[in-house]
Amino acid sequence: MDDTTPHSETTRPAPTRRRFLAGLTAAGVAGSTLSAVAGERLSPADRAADGAASRRWPMYAYDAANTGYSTASAPNDGVAVEWDRAIDATAEPTFDRVNAYVRSTDGSLYALDRASGETRWRYRTDADNDSPTAAAVSDGTAFMDDGAAVVAIRTGSQRQYWRRDLDGTVSAPVTVTDSRVFVGTEAGTVYSLSRDGGNNRWSFDAGAPVRAALARGGNRVFVATTDGTVHAREAQGGNDRWTFDADGATGDVAPVVSGDLVYVGDDEGTIYALDRDDGRPRWREDLGSAVVGGATVGRNTVFVPTADGTLYALNTTRGSERWSVDMGVAASRKPVVTDDAVYIATVEDTVYAYSRTGGTENWRADLPVDDPSISVVDDLVAVVGGLYVALGSGSQTAIDRGSFDAVTTRWTYETGGTATGSPALTGDALYTADDGQVCYALDPTGGAERWRYEADTDLTGPVADAGGVYLGGADGTVRALDAGDGTERWTFETDDPVPAAVVRRSDLVVAMDSGGRLYGVDRADGTERWTGRVDRGGTSPAAAGGRVYASSPSGVVSAFDAATGEELWGFRARGSATVAAPAATTDTVYVGDRNGRFYALDVGDDEATERWSVELDGPVRAAPALTEDTVYVGTLAGTLYAFDLEGGQRWTADAGDAVRSTPAVAGDLVTVGSEDESLYAFDSEGAERWAYDTAAPLRTTAAFGNDSVYVASAEVAALDPPNAVQTPMPTATPTDTPTATPTATPTDTPTGETPTDTPTATATDTPTATPTDASAGTTPTDTPTATAGSPTDGTATPTGTQTTAPGTPGPTATPTDAPTPPATTTGSGTGGSGGSGGNGGGPLDGLDVEPDWLPYAGAGAVAAVAALGAAVRRFGGGGNGGTGGTGGKQADALNWGGGLDDDDN
Repeated sequence: MDDTTPHSETTRPAPTRRRFLAGLTAAGVAGSTLSAVAGERLSPADRAADGAASRRWPMYAYDAANTGYSTASAPNDGVAVEWDRAIDATAEPTFDRVNAYVRSTDGSLYALDRASGETRWRYRTDADNDSPTAAAVSDGTAFMDDGAAVVAIRTGSQRQYWRRDLDGTVSAPVTVTDSRVFVGTEAGTVYSLSRDGGNNRWSFDAGAPVRAALARGGNRVFVATTDGTVHAREAQGGNDRWTFDADGATGDVAPVVSGDLVYVGDDEGTIYALDRDDGRPRWREDLGSAVVGGATVGRNTVFVPTADGTLYALNTTRGSERWSVDMGVAASRKPVVTDDAVYIATVEDTVYAYSRTGGTENWRADLPVDDPSISVVDDLVAVVGGLYVALGSGSQTAIDRGSFDAVTTRWTYETGGTATGSPALTGDALYTADDGQVCYALDPTGGAERWRYEADTDLTGPVADAGGVYLGGADGTVRALDAGDGTERWTFETDDPVPAAVVRRSDLVVAMDSGGRLYGVDRADGTERWTGRVDRGGTSPAAAGGRVYASSPSGVVSAFDAATGEELWGFRARGSATVAAPAATTDTVYVGDRNGRFYALDVGDDEATERWSVELDGPVRAAPALTEDTVYVGTLAGTLYAFDLEGGQRWTADAGDAVRSTPAVAGDLVTVGSEDESLYAFDSEGAERWAYDTAAPLRTTAAFGNDSVYVASAEVAALDPPNAVQTPMPTATPTDTPTATPTATPTDTPTGETPTDTPTATATDTPTATPTDASAGTTPTDTPTATAGSPTDGTATPTGTQTTAPGTPGPTATPTDAPTPPATTTGSGTGGSGGSGGNGGGPLDGLDVEPDWLPYAGAGAVAAVAALGAAVRRFGGGGNGGTGGTGGKQADALNWGGGLDDDDN
């Protein structure tokens, strides 16, 4: 999917079919050239010959002169939302004739399909870059900042062309001409780099930070520093030509070149028209309020926004006012101008289209974005501010934010690896674990790290309540951490690795190890209450109605007495197909198998009988999700099913790719993770409400609470869903699990999703890192998998330590464009809400286990109703629920177990 590999002079992304196709596509634009390189006015004939200039927006403010003017035939009389993407987008989007290019807050560069918004590829840097700037795209190369460096990337291969380190953080968008790349830094240094190699042709100290894009006009380059000084330099040699001092600071106001004038504004409210040759003011106009972003120039008119919310249209000859309009609030950036309209966004996230000649409002769009930037190409107004929104021509003259089905990001937290379980939410914290053998406690409202626990083994889970955080271990342990500070309370030793999340049941923690032994552990002190046995293990159990249920690779679902551990009965699926983890209510167990059959079992104390079963379109690799009247289950064919409790199909929905995660339900909102690197949200009728790009295959289950949707994959994110989602009270109510405290929803996470560039030739006899799940003949990498680790020789108590970390770990680069291994494998594993471990091994890889059953160290999503209860404030109604209208049926735990090995499709 997305390419998030860190690229350097020696590191190249592995060739894939998607990259190959992208290269063929990009080859079609290799001959494009930048328009208005010298900042001159172009005649209609010039523009017609400029290679469909209106189809492109190659850099910040359109051209090297920062004019912000394009001949695009963009939405004028009416508008409609074409598509949107939640990718933490920032900075002004740019376009070639094929793709839209946009930065994200982590420094990534996305290449999106212009028509659909689909990610063609993603290039992720490994620099600490808090405020990425717009990329410039020309001749098949993207130029952008990467912290204290400028990097050039080939858009066809996504390979680094060159990289140039500078003396400080790049603080302004790069300006690209036919031979140079101009850029300024926070340290106040201006650089002229060769376009084809990044060599430093000249540089000079401007004396103050440069936060505005440089402008080129004729044979000169113009620089505005934050203190109000404008410098004119020779473009080729960098010799000083003149300087001009404005009355006030200019901040990030960019200079604009048009004809023989240079326009610049200051925070005193003055707009200046300077002679390009000698810097003398031709005219100046006091607008009474600070200039925002800078001017835009097109067709003999200068368009200038001010901090008091006024947009001015001035004559380029004398500065006299043609018209003005009061927007009510300040603009967020300088406007964009076409032959027909002026487009401008405000700090209150509204985009306006005004008539260019008279200032009449054509339409407005109130969008769920933040601090928006805009670009305009033919048939499209692109708006970026966390969310990326594509506005096209339509019949609406006003778009209301409240009706906008989109999700935005409240915060993100980058862990040191990929999540090995679903986030666990309590009233005090959000807990997550990653394949770096670390468990984190985060502030659920802001994402700040509260503590971290560093283990000496791979972890599964977490599951959490107000008093503790419970984790399984690849070293054959279950451990409990103090919820407040992460210190280790107790450790319980099992016979074999614990490859899936444990389950809380009343005063017990129930775990199943890879050998099939089931343990009931006292939640308070970690002592053993009882043990039970199935033929093999690997998925999370489920608890309901005084019973614990466990599934096995032989196709048997077993029931155990929750008080004593005594086995009550076993039910064998047809054809002895491997079954996924179960979900249960007081009198029913739901489970799917690898043959694509889904069962509802009537259960009692001494037997289980099939109530109904249905054929699905693909294997089931994760536990279903339950409400009072509906059961949801996903398949490897990428379909999400909703059934009533009698087996009648309510609806199906397309989840884009294989589902290896348990759905999550809150009221009428159903979310599910997909292998296509997305979290999808559907309403109660199966209509898609929104999708969120997770940058890695999502095999974990979302958690709900604090008006947010929490998701863990390559990073932990708190999402703000659309206000339009109406979510009644969740209907299933557990009895075995306390409802006051949300429980974890751990799941199977991608193992092997961070492949090394040079895989090892063979796996070691005693693996120190679990090989990735691969088809026969595929060589495992030497990169540890997401959740699995090597089993220890003995059963020594782990020596994991807890450390308090005030800051966030440094960013990691995770490839997401790597091809998914074939589904037919020699083994992989289970995963619960996170689905089965199709793409990764588990702690059993390399052990003497049947290849048909290599459970993955994911986790059953313990999506206990407590987690749903925590979401009721936003996603549900009032009250604590009840038995509802199912004849006394209660979902005692809604404990969702792990999925299965990926041994078929």
